[in-house]
Amino acid sequence: MKLTIWRHLPRSVTALLEMGLLFLPAIPAYIWLWPNISGLAEWIVQGLTYVYIILGSLIIGLRRWLPNELGFNLKGIWVSFITGMAIVIGRTLVIVSVDWGIPPPRYTPLRLLAEALYYFCLVGIGEELLFRGLLYRALVEWRGVRWAIWGSSLGFMLWHLFGQGPLVGAVMLLYGLIFALMRWRAGGILGLIFIHGLIDFSALIMLPDLGITTLARPDISYPLVLLTGLVLIVFSPLYLWKIHPVLSKGGWHIV
Repeated sequence: MKLTIWRHLPRSVTALLEMGLLFLPAIPAYIWLWPNISGLAEWIVQGLTYVYIILGSLIIGLRRWLPNELGFNLKGIWVSFITGMAIVIGRTLVIVSVDWGIPPPRYTPLRLLAEALYYFCLVGIGEELLFRGLLYRALVEWRGVRWAIWGSSLGFMLWHLFGQGPLVGAVMLLYGLIFALMRWRAGGILGLIFIHGLIDFSALIMLPDLGITTLARPDISYPLVLLTGLVLIVFSPLYLWKIHPVLSKGGWHIV
């Protein structure tokens, strides 16, 4: 009886239910695993977690949709690249305009290579496939674009909220919204995967540990640079939401 009901549910709904099942191991992980590991062990478990997310998302998604429908295409890739680079440049300006009170970490070339592979090949692919690929596809088919944009953004926020705390979670709601708008306007996630990896990797290089217990009082050294960076970040979603469709209708196809 239960299987019969399951078969008669829309594929978008069953995909969302299976995504819920995919996250069940997160409950004991947050309660027991993450608080009790550190160093190399934590790094390895994080890598395995993203492999699990990538494989699970592919299994759930490809049973219902074509790769193109999940965002694996070249549609609007320049939309992602150009708006994404505006965000990267904007956030870089914000970071360098502030004296954080703590020097950024130093890494060996081998560690940098490992971190680059981690952020571009695991974090970028895993989170974009999960949120702007599978979750976005299921929600847009079930309830429409507005639900897909806000639902994938909230899911992205919760992913970071439980893992990195409320401050990071709040920031990731904004980034999730920007990424969802990029997914909407571009029509694919390949450009997003690269931009996502670049944003995370560049922050790793430039930012110190921003934990509440270790963060000193930041000092704004270059206010104009900070303002310019914030304008670029804020302009990106406004461009995607309002300006891009106007330019497209007017025959401007640069992005």
